[in-house]
Amino acid sequence: MTTELEEGKPTMEQGDSTPLRPSAPERARWGLGRVLRLATGVREDVLALVPSERARYTSMGGVVAGTAIMAMLSMSAALYFMFGGFEWFIVAAVPVWGMFIISLDRWLMSSTAMGDGGRAWRKLLPRLGLSIALGVILAEPLLLGIYNTAITERVGNDRQQAIVARGSMLHNCNPVPGAPEPGDFTPDDPRCNDYHLTVPGDSPTALQGKLADLVKQRDALKTIADADAAKYAELNELARRECNGTSGAGLTGKVGEGPNCKRLRGEADQYHRDHQIDENQAKLADLNKQITDAGGSLGDARNGYASVRDKAIETDLAAFKSRQGNVGLLERFRTLDELVSDNSYVSITQWAIRIFFIIVDALPVILKALSGTTAYDRLLGERVREQERIQKMRSDEAVDRSSRWSDVVRHDQDLQRRLELERRSQQDRIERAQIDEDRGELVDALEAHLLQMSIGPAGQGRGQSSQDSNVYDTTDFSEQPTVVLDDRRLYGGQQ
Repeated sequence: MTTELEEGKPTMEQGDSTPLRPSAPERARWGLGRVLRLATGVREDVLALVPSERARYTSMGGVVAGTAIMAMLSMSAALYFMFGGFEWFIVAAVPVWGMFIISLDRWLMSSTAMGDGGRAWRKLLPRLGLSIALGVILAEPLLLGIYNTAITERVGNDRQQAIVARGSMLHNCNPVPGAPEPGDFTPDDPRCNDYHLTVPGDSPTALQGKLADLVKQRDALKTIADADAAKYAELNELARRECNGTSGAGLTGKVGEGPNCKRLRGEADQYHRDHQIDENQAKLADLNKQITDAGGSLGDARNGYASVRDKAIETDLAAFKSRQGNVGLLERFRTLDELVSDNSYVSITQWAIRIFFIIVDALPVILKALSGTTAYDRLLGERVREQERIQKMRSDEAVDRSSRWSDVVRHDQDLQRRLELERRSQQDRIERAQIDEDRGELVDALEAHLLQMSIGPAGQGRGQSSQDSNVYDTTDFSEQPTVVLDDRRLYGGQQ
């Protein structure tokens, strides 16, 4: 007797030669392989019929899981670069993104069933395009992570150069008054519109103007004083020569203080008094002293102003540096583009890595296409068609059941209608009989009344004989209730 055979083959019990139903295929136990196959959307009940396909779909599940892990790493890098550091919400956001990617790849795997001819490619190409587009999105943050060192160094250098350039512009556009211009343009140049600073404290500009005024006054007075001193010296020299007896034009040549000697000395003294030569020399000395003092004050003011201005420049540069903040995602993309444009080797490696990531992300659909139509696909197609036939049969049965029930309902409604018609007909007959009875009574009462009216007073002498008759007395008839019938009751309900 046959006891228990291999899985999926008929079995026979002892004493019975009739083969039993084939034993149900055993599903795979829960383990890493079955968990990986969940990512492919495969049906274990169908896959149990072809156990040889389990290895294929387990490998495909590993590929889908790998793409999901790569997507999570890409999202982690993107969020880290976007916010300039770790944030706690990344811990929740990254798994959600991973579940989205694995669900999308699962749909791509389960819906990409290869058939025959162009119909299969019409189904495959849109899914492949979607997978490639997703790969492009996922590849970019990973590229930023790979070139992170070069990008960070380049961004640091660019920012340092920007700070140095701004500091130079601030010095050029905010010079110390009276000092030589540090740049090739003046503070009034349009390039300085965004670089003017408000420096607190006293500006040396006022002292510079005061010093310029003093120098101007000193120079003007010195010109007058020098001219007066020269003229006064000339007059003194002429008087000396006259008094010494020196011969010459306009001189007497006589020694001694003669009239001409006294006259010339008087003219010299008068010129000295009229032109205030001593007072001008005193004023000139005072102006020189003021200029010296103002120059010292201006130097101190310039040194103080330069110190305050340098502090203002440092404050502006610190604020400019703080506005730079952390290196953002867009700045990293821009820097990577600059690196690519400056170095062809970086450009080649960037595209090689990008294509690699795109292919890895598209691998689930590519593997499904390369696998062609497997035994599992054929069994699944048959199972789906069988379910469609069963569902169609159930739908047809439901329609038939509904149709038969509709006949029963219509029959019941028709029966109820006929019973209602019969009930109404019987009620009508009863009402007509009642009308006929009321009409007969009315006719009898009317005949009696007419008979009584036709007899008149002559019938009153008959005594008791009249009481034995069936005719009503007038007085008695007047006390009888009057039956009022309308035309419809009198004529059987018709007008």
